[in-house]
This record gives sequence, structure tokens and C-alpha cells, in this order.
Amino acid sequence: MGALTACGSQGAPSGSPGSQTPAAAPPSSSAPPSPADAAKEQAKAAYTGMWQAMAKAGETSDWQSPQLAQYATGNALTTITRSLYADHFNHVVSRGKPVNNPTVSTVDPPTDPTMVRLNDCGDSTNWLQYKEGTNQPVDNSPGGRRSIVAEVKKQADGSWKVDQFAVEGLGSC
Repeated sequence: MGALTACGSQGAPSGSPGSQTPAAAPPSSSAPPSPADAAKEQAKAAYTGMWQAMAKAGETSDWQSPQLAQYATGNALTTITRSLYADHFNHVVSRGKPVNNPTVSTVDPPTDPTMVRLNDCGDSTNWLQYKEGTNQPVDNSPGGRRSIVAEVKKQADGSWKVDQFAVEGLGSC
């Protein structure tokens, strides 16, 4: 690596006048993200975190997993816990993980967001359900791609959580 140019006591770079020195990083790269950009990233992180927490809880049908509430609230949390409770009751577990790649469709309000809507084409090909303690699938569904829309809201503590989501049928995207 080359040496960095030092500044003299006058604040001028040392070296010959007119010589080229490496430019500092552009100011925009060190600037904090805009509130809208930060909200988009936090919303996407909450959304993907919710699906990963659900997959982990699904390994044992742990409908009481505290990780679920880290990423979901409201209708979303109710939907997940009810689904996992039904799986627990029916001795069903899941294996694998979904693949999610959400995109932002709406940020509201645009300047200081409190809600972000996401679209996704979630893939459950490698996230399937089995009868507990066996390698027997619950059904013959191979999994696949499904259209998902989600609403992620900023919470009073500043965190972002999925408030509601809707999953369409297999092959919907």
C-alpha cells in the first residue's frame, strides 16, 4: 500500500505543488441514509427476520417463541402464532427455510416514514411441513413461489415490525 499524504502545520498537503493525491471518499458516502432509505432497509430486515423466526419456530411448532414478537406484531403475529399452534396441535413441523427478496412498493409518509409496504415472491420450495418425528410430508405440495404483500410499521420504541401480510396461492408469482 502507498503512503498517505500528510498535512503540514499550515494545513497544506506535503509534496510537490500540483501533484495528484488520492481523493477522499465522496461526502455522500459518509452521510447518514435519508429517513426514507433507513425505513426501507429496517422494514425489509423486519420482514425477512419474521420469516426466518417463523421457520425456526416451525422446526418444533413453537407458537410461543419470543423471537416472533421481535419482528411481527398485530395481525401478522396473530396469524403466525395461530398457524404454529395449529401445527403444534396436529403434530406438524417444518423443515428448511423460505427464500424472501422483498421490494418496497410504498413509503408513507415519504419524508419521515412510519409505514412501509413490501412486495415479495417468497419461495417455499425448501421449506416444507412434515409429520412430527417422521420424514413423512404432511401433503404432496412441493412448495414453490407465492406472491406476498406486507405492511411494516414503525413502533413506539423506534423498531420496525410486520403488522400484516397476505400470502397468495402457489404459483402466483
